[in-house]
Amino acid sequence: MKKVTSPQWQLLATCTILLPMVQTGWAVTLPSYTAGVQGDATAAHDGRLRWAVGVQNVQVVRSAPDNPDQTDGGTTNYRHHPFIAYWGGLFWVMHDGAGARICWSANGLDWKPGDSSAIFSASSHHRTGFYVASNGRLLASHWLGTQRGAEGVRLVREIYGPNSYGAVYSIKTNYLGPGPYGNWPSYTSAPDDAFKAACGELRSKRLFCQQWQEEDRDPNFYTVSHVNGIDNWKAFSWYCLPDNRIVGTWKGVYQTVSTSPDWDPGNVPAPAKQTTFGYNPSAKTWGARTEDGSYAMIGCVPGGDLHKRWPLAVTTSTDGWTFNTPHLVIAGDMPIQRYENANGDDKNSGPQYVRGISPGNGDPPGTDLWLTYSMSKEDIWVACVPMPIHGRVTDDVHDDFQDHAPGRLVRGWNTYSPQWAPVAIAAESGNQFLRLEDRDACDYASVMRVFPESGLARLAFQMRAHQTGSKSVPFEIDVVSSNGTRAVAVSLDPINDQIVAWNGNKPQRVCPCPFGGWISMEMVVDGKAPRYDLKVNGDEVLSDAAFLESTASVERIVFRTGEFRLRDFDRRPHVDGTWLTSRVPNADVVQPASRFDLDNVSLERLAPRKP
Repeated sequence: MKKVTSPQWQLLATCTILLPMVQTGWAVTLPSYTAGVQGDATAAHDGRLRWAVGVQNVQVVRSAPDNPDQTDGGTTNYRHHPFIAYWGGLFWVMHDGAGARICWSANGLDWKPGDSSAIFSASSHHRTGFYVASNGRLLASHWLGTQRGAEGVRLVREIYGPNSYGAVYSIKTNYLGPGPYGNWPSYTSAPDDAFKAACGELRSKRLFCQQWQEEDRDPNFYTVSHVNGIDNWKAFSWYCLPDNRIVGTWKGVYQTVSTSPDWDPGNVPAPAKQTTFGYNPSAKTWGARTEDGSYAMIGCVPGGDLHKRWPLAVTTSTDGWTFNTPHLVIAGDMPIQRYENANGDDKNSGPQYVRGISPGNGDPPGTDLWLTYSMSKEDIWVACVPMPIHGRVTDDVHDDFQDHAPGRLVRGWNTYSPQWAPVAIAAESGNQFLRLEDRDACDYASVMRVFPESGLARLAFQMRAHQTGSKSVPFEIDVVSSNGTRAVAVSLDPINDQIVAWNGNKPQRVCPCPFGGWISMEMVVDGKAPRYDLKVNGDEVLSDAAFLESTASVERIVFRTGEFRLRDFDRRPHVDGTWLTSRVPNADVVQPASRFDLDNVSLERLAPRKP
C-alpha cells in the first residue's frame, strides 16, 4: 500500500498564515484537456462515451422520507454535498440533509443504514467536511450561517469513532462577524490539548482552509479571496505536480498553478477559466494524483449544453499537465427523481458534486481512487475506481467468480448497486456467482462487463431467475457498442415466464424461461451482417436476427433488473430552473425481492467469417 508522503502531507505542513497578496498580473499557463472527446448529455445518461473499466458504484444512503426505518431514519428527501475520508480503518462519508450526517464503512462498499448518525444538527451550505491532523485526530467541520459571505461561524468537532463525537466548537468566525451564531464556544476553550492542537494546525493550513473561503470571504485569511473582482471561490480541490507545485481547481472551471510548493501569498497567480475539459461550470470537479503515479481529473462532461450534470467522467494524465485520454464514464446511469423540489433545493439531475479523499485525509488499502457524489441531490453514492484507469479490454473474458471473495467487490465488472437493489458475489454449495437483487420500485441493480471490441463475438453465460412474490421486474441483457448502441436486447419476461429477444425493432418470445434452475445462453454477434444468433440450453431459438440498432462492433454486455433507461429523461429535469413539484407515489415502499444470478461468463472474439 502506497502512503502519501512528500509532496502532499509535507506541503500541508509547511503552510503558514500571512497577509494574502495573490498575484493578479501574471499570465498563468494551466493544465489542459487535449483528447477532444466530449459527452452528449442530450443523447444518453452516459453521454454515449466509453466507461472506465471496473468501477464499483455503491449507494451509501437512499432517501426514503415516507419509510425512514428502511434507511438511516432521516425523513429528508434532500441529500447533497458529500465528503469522504479514510481514518481509523474506516471510510467516512459526510453529507447534508436536515443537518449534516456521517456514515462509515469498513471496506467502502458495504454501507449499512444503522452505521450512520447526525454529526451537526444545525448546519448550512458547506464545502469541506474532514481534516486528519498530524497528531492523528479526525476533525469534522461545517459552516453555520444564513447567507454565504455574510455572518456565520465555521464549526468543528472531533470524531472519536462510530457514534462517538466530541463537543461542537467554533474554529473561525466569519469576516463580517458571527451574527446570531455566536453562542458556540471557541475551540481554544476546549479542555483537550490535543484537540486544540489539531484545530490550530487546521487553521494554519492555507491550502486546506482555502475550501472555507466561499462561506467566509475574509480578504485577510485566504490565499485566494478577492481577486479580479471575484470574492466567491467555490469547491476548491488541489493536487501536486511532479515538481511539487500545486494545481488548484474550483467550481466555475477556474484553475491556477502555484509557482512554488507552497500555497502562500505571492506564489499563487490569479485563477483563470479553463474550458478545454468541457465540464459543467455549475458542478464540482476533482483533481487528484493517483496511486499509480498518474493524475485524474473528474467532472460532469455534458457536451454542448453546460447546464447538465451528467455524465460523471474522468480523464487522465501522466504528468498532471496534459490530460490526453478521452473522457471515460465513472457514473452515467440516472434513476428518476422520486421527490419534489423544495424551495432552495435546486435538484439538478445527475451524479454531481464529486469529491475524493483530500491529500492528508487518509490512504485506504490498495491503489483504488475513491470518490463520493450526490445523485440528483436525493441519494449519496461512492465510486471505487481501479488503477490504472482505462476504457478498453484486450483479453477475452472468462469469469467463473471462483477467485472472488463473497461480497460487493466484483473485480473487472462495472457495478451499479443501490441500497435496495444490491449487487454482490454470492456463494452456494461451494460455487460462487454474481447475484443481482431488486426491492426498489424506482431503481435497479446493474452490472456491465467490457470485452475486447469486436465485429464478431461469441458471448455465453449461465443465468438463474428465482421465483418471487413479485413478477413486475424484468431482467434485461444488452450487448452494446463503445458509444452505447444496442445491437442485441434480450430479456426475461416475468409476466409470461418467457425469454424475449428483439429481432430488428420487433420483440418476440423465443422460449420459456424456467425459474429456480440454471440455464445456458449463447449469442454469436456479427457486426458486419449486422445479425446475431441466440441459443438457450444448446438449442438455437433465434437465427440470423437483425440488430436492434445497427453497429459494426460491440464491446460490452449489460445485465440489469429493470428496463433500459439511459435515454429516458422523464422526471430528470435537465435545464436549470425546471424543478419537479410532485412525488412518485409509493416511492419508498420496499418491493418483494427479485433475484437473478449469473455465472460462467465467457466473452470471446471470433475470427472473421469467410465470404
